[in-house]
Amino acid sequence: MIPPRPSAWSATGGATMIPRRSFRKRYGRGRFRRFGTRILRSPVTAKSEVARMLELRLFGPPRVRLDGTDLRFDTRKAVALLAFLAVSDREHARDSIAAMLWPELERGRARAVLRRTLSVATAVGPALRIGPDGIGLDADDLSCDVRRFRELAADSDPSSWREAATIAADGFLEGFSLRDSPPFEDWQLATSEGLRDTLSQVLARLVADAVTQGELPTALEHARHRTRVDPLSEPAHSDLIRVTAWTGDRPGALSAYRALVRLLDAELGVPPLPETLALQEDIRGDRLTPPALPRPSATRAARPSGSGWIADAPVPAVGTGARLVGRAVELAAFERAWSHAANVGRCLGLVGEPGMGKSTILRAASATVKAQSFPTLHIEGRISEQPLAYSAAIDLIRGMLTLRPDLPQKLGAAGEPLAALAAEFDGAGAIRGPGDLHRVHEAVRTAIEACVDGRLLITVDDAHLLDGPSAALLAYVVRRPPPGVLVLATWTSGAGGAMLPEAVIEQGEAIALGPLSLDAVAELTAGTGLDPAEVLRRTRGLPLLVREYGTSGGDLEVDADALAAARAVVAARYDSAPTITRQLLAAAAIIGTVADPELIRLASGRDEAEAVDAIEDAIERGLLVERSDRSGYDLPHELAREVALAHLSLARSRLLHGRIAEVLARRHAVDPLTSPAGAVARHLTEAGRDEDAGRWFLRAAKESSRLLAHSEELLQLETALALGQRGPDVQLAIGRTRIRLGRYRDALVSLDQAAALAEGDPVLQAEVEHTIASVHDRLGDWDLAHAHLDAALPLAQTAQRARILADLALVSHRQGRPIDAEAAAREAARIAGETDDRIAIARADNVLGVLAASRGDRNAAGEHLASAITGARAIADLDLLIAALNNSSRALQTSGEQGAALDAAREAVDLAERQGDRHRLAALHSHVADLLHEAGREAEALDELKLSAAAFADIQGSDARPEVWTLSEW
Repeated sequence: MIPPRPSAWSATGGATMIPRRSFRKRYGRGRFRRFGTRILRSPVTAKSEVARMLELRLFGPPRVRLDGTDLRFDTRKAVALLAFLAVSDREHARDSIAAMLWPELERGRARAVLRRTLSVATAVGPALRIGPDGIGLDADDLSCDVRRFRELAADSDPSSWREAATIAADGFLEGFSLRDSPPFEDWQLATSEGLRDTLSQVLARLVADAVTQGELPTALEHARHRTRVDPLSEPAHSDLIRVTAWTGDRPGALSAYRALVRLLDAELGVPPLPETLALQEDIRGDRLTPPALPRPSATRAARPSGSGWIADAPVPAVGTGARLVGRAVELAAFERAWSHAANVGRCLGLVGEPGMGKSTILRAASATVKAQSFPTLHIEGRISEQPLAYSAAIDLIRGMLTLRPDLPQKLGAAGEPLAALAAEFDGAGAIRGPGDLHRVHEAVRTAIEACVDGRLLITVDDAHLLDGPSAALLAYVVRRPPPGVLVLATWTSGAGGAMLPEAVIEQGEAIALGPLSLDAVAELTAGTGLDPAEVLRRTRGLPLLVREYGTSGGDLEVDADALAAARAVVAARYDSAPTITRQLLAAAAIIGTVADPELIRLASGRDEAEAVDAIEDAIERGLLVERSDRSGYDLPHELAREVALAHLSLARSRLLHGRIAEVLARRHAVDPLTSPAGAVARHLTEAGRDEDAGRWFLRAAKESSRLLAHSEELLQLETALALGQRGPDVQLAIGRTRIRLGRYRDALVSLDQAAALAEGDPVLQAEVEHTIASVHDRLGDWDLAHAHLDAALPLAQTAQRARILADLALVSHRQGRPIDAEAAAREAARIAGETDDRIAIARADNVLGVLAASRGDRNAAGEHLASAITGARAIADLDLLIAALNNSSRALQTSGEQGAALDAAREAVDLAERQGDRHRLAALHSHVADLLHEAGREAEALDELKLSAAAFADIQGSDARPEVWTLSEW
């Protein structure tokens, strides 16, 4: 039975809204879920025979209409959801939407809130398509002004352009925001800027069209509109200056020029372009060409725009780069390694100073392999990406998924990390939501093995610059190379101690590259008319310098430092480039990695047409290259980057870093992986914006924590602290991360500071005291641990008390106080049950299981520990799951069930490897060694003991405090 219409029902065609809370109060939660959509329908459209059209007006304040009737919702998130689906024009996974709209909630809670929001949003009718995993809008039942604007903007008819400009008269989602959803606000801002850029190009075409038609007042109106829409577009201001002068208002044109000069200096730190300066001088000298003649810039302004603007521009293809000569020895070594890799995995290193041609050899090797129809993968290390955990590994995984889109399905359970990753991998090549998927080295190695099609070449350029986690992953692969795989890596002389170079040296061969011989120089300079001996003398045989020397036609001064001479040649080429080309090169150098053209354009502040021409010019001059392995552009070598940076003032450099940070911050909401928080933080730091940088370093630390990259997490937290983020929560996070890494003395210092700063916040004080107790527990100082837990109890909230009591029970157990331990454990279980705190319930079961095992009650121990394991799995609490598995293994060992005990211990070790807690990992390896020894598997037991000793050695104070080695149950 459908419930009667509530009083809020509108039968007059007005807005229809029923607050969720009022409806639930009247009809109950279950009925709301079942009948919410029907209740929210307008009576006019309830008849099935009437077609239902959803209208979304997103320019200006958002409006949602169904068949001409305005709909309002009691939650802004419903409007945000509809806007996101309409503008993105594709289906999205539930998890990605939940993470965007409720970023602070854990996954299960966010999905639950999303379900309730969807129950409200279904008032829009059949246009909203809700599947078990994906959500989207049906284009056939939808009318959206943003979609219509994009269609009109892409048309070639001026009347369509005028309609598009009218539709976009107001800003995107003007006055609308979700303050508790930064990812959505970032997406909103990025979308707004994209639409603004498109509108700017539409207005540029309208200016050109109006001038061609002789309608100067109309052209002036459009030109003014464009400068309001895109205030940093110098071509827009140039059009305004020119058209103003054509209308006879020369003072107004000169005033517009002066306003442009002030704007460029304040926002970009650059003077006007020479062309704009010349325009101003023509106006002053009354030499301006009359409008009767079509201007070339009008044609250029009519270039199509949009998110794929660079794809419409004719960019010259870039070949494999410099010609390779004089490297027969190195190529022969590669051929041998490549041939042997068919049976057993191999690795080969190339070592040399910058400019020796290491990257050129990599490209030649890749070309050889591709010519043989074998697959290749390429990654590289960069200084700018070293602080970003798994930056290079992400590129490797992206490359594997490109080679084998079915890889996760092929691997099955062995490739669970890649399967979860691939679920977030869309057709455009973006990966979203990395989680902790790159931690499991063996899964990546298995994936690499699955990509082998006969043989596989993995090239790693500048291996010494890889971020730490990526280097560890690649070193793992190099030490266990799958059959058919050759890893070819390069690094700079003197970097052999870096993680991956060290692994290559241990497992394979490293070749040091020397200067070119006279014969090689003669071959490289053939046809130039230059004397090879003179070239060799001047260049010292450095391949990069030989090429630059030949390009300069021999106009190169003798220099004892060959690299300095090469730098001078590159600088001369840079100086001869047009102003806009230099500005884009400076932006590319500041970005510091392969960048898409839109990022380079936004950083430089130029408009699309200018950026296209400047990119083409930079490529022709050899100062920019289009990458084939990654979509985007990069400087050809570090010398070009050094030259570009050397021409920048401090003010201009800071300004560019700030602009790049703002663009990356907006992109972070859409794709946190390709625009990680650490990159935003780095650019903000270089921009001198310490407070903003500190906040972004905290975000970066959370991302590293999800990846279980604790060393990087600690560095980012400490950087945030140094930049002014000094709250007790930061000190607490630093303390906990140091605990993971086994740095206990340092952890206690941070936690002591957190305790002092947390005064006045009893909940946080209790959390800090509880954490301090855990450190003393690990160190074997149980009296101190007990004292801190006692201090935490009266400060704690109810659910928090249950968790503290569970740990107090364990400490009492270690102190030999079984009665106190049992009482604390029972009280913890009682409070946890009353509060329905699943974490506290699982913790209480864990400690009750330990206590039961200690008194010989095997059945109770088994039941409690099994319940703890189930609970920990359900709430995805890795710490608790490892503890419960360890304790269960020890209980099973006591019961004589050695096989089951070893299985549980092995699972705990695997999880601990991912989690990264060095102390507990050491204890687990020791326990596995004991089990293997009991089973008579001495060789395996010895291996486990070695791993245990290595992990214990990482723990601060383990050499002085033998109690550290006695950790067993926790």
